[in-house]
Amino acid sequence: MPTDWSFVAEDADAYLDTPPSVDREARADAVLIHGSPPDEPWSNLATRIRFSGTDPLPEIESVRAWFGARSVTEFRWLLGPSTTPADLPRSLAKAGARPDENEPELIAMVLTQSPPRVDGVPIREIRDLPDFEAMERIYREVFGASAGPSAPAEQRWADFQAMHGSRAFLAELDGEAVAYGVMRSTEPGPVLLAGSVTLPRARGRRAYRALVRARWDAARDSGAPALVTQAQAASRPILERLGFRSTGTIRVLVDAGR
Repeated sequence: MPTDWSFVAEDADAYLDTPPSVDREARADAVLIHGSPPDEPWSNLATRIRFSGTDPLPEIESVRAWFGARSVTEFRWLLGPSTTPADLPRSLAKAGARPDENEPELIAMVLTQSPPRVDGVPIREIRDLPDFEAMERIYREVFGASAGPSAPAEQRWADFQAMHGSRAFLAELDGEAVAYGVMRSTEPGPVLLAGSVTLPRARGRRAYRALVRARWDAARDSGAPALVTQAQAASRPILERLGFRSTGTIRVLVDAGR
């Protein structure tokens, strides 16, 4: 019987390899991640939450203390269908956490069959610093010049290469790199689609679909059994058309600590 990989899709960050620049603590009741850049809220996550007490406040405060000891002013709770206790979102709200304004929910999704091939969109794997910088230029053009990290490009490229199973691809249209997609291996085996960005002027021209197929092929060539992702609401319909199935909703709560 095929393995149900929904648990990886639900708590994907808990199963990723991390570079030396990332502080990660895997507890019995949570996985805590303090990443890079350290002041970026999405670099600071509490995931795979399995609190066992009838009163979760002491465990909430323990997580807050861990981030506080690292001078983190804001982090995110990722709460999937397996989170315990089931009413933890309510307890967190009472303790001051709030839904993320931009991404209050993500959709855990799994792909176990080949997505359609896409012709006419050249794809190449990022294997050197110039292509890595091309990927980052796409990111900055979409999210703003101030969105880029502050570390030197050489260090960012080295950190990316240091993460086991981290690979990225560029899509080209009319000879220009217009989109990229990242993939990362997880400890249980599936590959995580860890982000994809397309320049606004290139949207609707199948670059996104081509990057999904490229990462599927790379994952299967490496022996991975499936792709998983945590999709934004806007990406869910296209991923379902490509064969992904939704396995649960992940609530995203922002916590400013004490």
